Amino acid sequence: MKVSVVMTTYAHENFIEQAINGVLMQECNFEVELIITNDCSPDDTDAVILDILKKHPKASWIKYIKHKNNIGSMANFVFTLKEAK
Repeated sequence: MKVSVVMTTYAHENFIEQAINGVLMQECNFEVELIITNDCSPDDTDAVILDILKKHPKASWIKYIKHKNNIGSMANFVFTLKEAK
């Protein structure tokens, strides 16, 4: 069994690390995929996520997509759901 967790973000530089760690700290006996889509944040949200991808021992759980252009909240959410396995 695999559980997919979808996380959309836009300008969440101050909160995204806590949200990601909330998922990655889970201990479970099944696969987890965390799909994060960044809707072209104007702040350092991308840098925070990239740092986690480099350093966190469970970074392999994360599939990260950064949009080149802002597509809007609802479109980003639908896009993220379609990425779930």
